[in-house]
Amino acid sequence: MKGKLLVMLALVIGLAGLLGYAGDKGTVYYLAPNQFDEMQTTAAAWIQKLVEEVGYKCVVMVAGSEDVSLQINQMEDAITQHPAAIILAAANADAIVSSVEEARAAGIPVIVYDRVISGTYVDFTSVAGCKKMGIAAGHKIASLLKEKYGEVRGNILDIMGDPGDMYTVLIEEGFQEVMANYPEVKINTKIAYGWEATTGANLADDWLTVHPDTDLIFAHADHLAAAIASVLELKGYEKGEILLVSTAGMPMGLDLIREGWCQATVQQPVIAQARGVAMFLDKIVQHQCPKPGTYDVGGLEATLVYQDYGPELQIPGDVITIDNVDDPRWWGNQVGK
Repeated sequence: MKGKLLVMLALVIGLAGLLGYAGDKGTVYYLAPNQFDEMQTTAAAWIQKLVEEVGYKCVVMVAGSEDVSLQINQMEDAITQHPAAIILAAANADAIVSSVEEARAAGIPVIVYDRVISGTYVDFTSVAGCKKMGIAAGHKIASLLKEKYGEVRGNILDIMGDPGDMYTVLIEEGFQEVMANYPEVKINTKIAYGWEATTGANLADDWLTVHPDTDLIFAHADHLAAAIASVLELKGYEKGEILLVSTAGMPMGLDLIREGWCQATVQQPVIAQARGVAMFLDKIVQHQCPKPGTYDVGGLEATLVYQDYGPELQIPGDVITIDNVDDPRWWGNQVGK
């Protein structure tokens, strides 16, 4: 009997070592900017899942709908709990700087997920390589215009998200870098503050009223593209008559491609970014500096570099078109499964 008990105990200990017990290593807070789109809900779910798999309790706090003041208050609340770490997707990268500095002064590591905070030093950043996403979008847009005209020329309406979010700022930087090579392309840039879909739709509606011959609209997120597609349909445009390109790889973006309204979206590697946080979490909690170099993050070749604001894990995205839209690897095809 004693031998059987020892065997059972060994099995339990072994299983605990394999699975871990959420919370054994302390509590980690994840501060999300919103939960009104599938990207943010997917990110929160996977961060919680993966952080708990490596042995921490994960508490998710949501800043309403990009409510900067609320997120600052949530940061202060989290700091008072002395957690093992705070993971942060900033509602506004500039406004949250002093809160980040307060956390780090208290000895709490701050890990940035997705939305780069460059105004102060942070312990770790896991990003999509947003400038590279913008570059990929730019090359795809150039290809679409060349396919239409035989050369790269035309008129583009470029609709950014909120400029307080480095996601859209860096995408714009990469996009403009590519487009600078094509002087025959005219770009008019508008801003959808707060990432509001209604704002994006109104911007497109107003622009097309004056410029009905626009060749292409580049929306910096799929939920903006969905609202814009509705505008195109209401105005009587045929699918593909005005080309539409987006980013993120949300389920709605993939559906827009299937339906013919959108020609491409550049996927943000949402799950891989969460996995990157979990991979390095123990090191960051222990105040160790991760080594720069190349890492396999869920089958993607990511690069860890040191920026002025700290170590940054850059994970590549993919261009999704009608040719590969049903690939099960895309996070937008995994939602609800």
